[in-house]
Amino acid sequence: MNRRSFLHAAAASTVASTLSGLALSKSSVGAIHPPDNAFVATLPHLLDLATLPGLGVAVVGPGQPLWQHYEGVANLTTKTPITANSVFPGASMGKPIFACLVLKLAQEGAIDLDRPLNQYLQEDALTGQWADKVTPRHVLTHSTGLPNWRSRDDDKLTPTFEPGTRFQYSGEGFFHLQRVVEHISGSGFESLVQERIFKPLGMSSTTYIWVPDGNERVVAGHNGPRAFYNRDIAIMVFDIIQASGKPLAFWTCEQIADALMKKTGKSTPPPASSFVPNVAFSLLTTVPDFARFLYALVDPQNATLGLSPAMRTAMQAPVSHVNSALSWGLGVGIEQVDGQSYLWQWGDNGGWKNFMLVHPPTRTGIAVFSNGSNGQRVNERILRAATGIDQPVFLWV
Repeated sequence: MNRRSFLHAAAASTVASTLSGLALSKSSVGAIHPPDNAFVATLPHLLDLATLPGLGVAVVGPGQPLWQHYEGVANLTTKTPITANSVFPGASMGKPIFACLVLKLAQEGAIDLDRPLNQYLQEDALTGQWADKVTPRHVLTHSTGLPNWRSRDDDKLTPTFEPGTRFQYSGEGFFHLQRVVEHISGSGFESLVQERIFKPLGMSSTTYIWVPDGNERVVAGHNGPRAFYNRDIAIMVFDIIQASGKPLAFWTCEQIADALMKKTGKSTPPPASSFVPNVAFSLLTTVPDFARFLYALVDPQNATLGLSPAMRTAMQAPVSHVNSALSWGLGVGIEQVDGQSYLWQWGDNGGWKNFMLVHPPTRTGIAVFSNGSNGQRVNERILRAATGIDQPVFLWV
């Protein structure tokens, strides 16, 4: 038995004993558990069939990580193995983290979830007949009427239906709320999220910009066998900030936009769909770091995350309905299946496919990060092995 297999077997043994206690309780119905060894042994074959270079997965239990597993390589060209130190582009997995920050600010009275965004931010204000009705609550529940991303950089942000009347997924809405949060706090977003979320939870390798050793640690995306990185803007922003001598809190979206235009000589900054930092897509994280967020999210007594019981309840209440199985709460998807309610989010930046699922009654959760365009197909198999049921969400994402 090699070292990796030994460590996995030892971890599986520990997990099995931990979960045996959960099995004695009726509340364990619907619980998320580590896939068994027989399934884990099939992962290399599944990766081969899907032309998926690699993945990392974590399962968490009540207040603690239970199990992690890493398979394959970070880059098909270099053959660098995926490990706990690998940094994955999280894509939309950054949205629930941002939602927790917004809800903390709402608890503190710093932001009103039902106050129109145009009353907070006049620059680049929303336009159209429903512009003055869009609120932070609409953003978090994907019911603003805004597009996912504008088709033209110079298009105005205009809701296409009355906010709150139906579901429409929108990265633009989240990025606009990010700017509102900066305006309210007077701080650059990266500084705020580091101080309020990442540092308290011990997420030392997580950022919405770039990590200092990212060239060595960030996992490549893949379209089939072709490896690629979408990192030029992130590195440019990181280098600008590092060379400036100014505190991180100084670097709001406006300051970054000005610096990028000066650096590139262009008359306009990158559009929202490629701007960094961006809560809708630019998260970088490791599997252990994201597991720390997950077990803070599933633990209602977690004081570090700082969400009150009332706010957690509100976060998990369905608001925007997608179909008979799926809806959205305050910043997180909700899935109803086999009499159970799960919280979920997926991340898709093309060559990176990620997924998280949480079962609040048992305080269990799972996150999978993969680095290929077919990754969600393997993620679905992993979720089936971890829950024992087919998750209807994979028919929609």
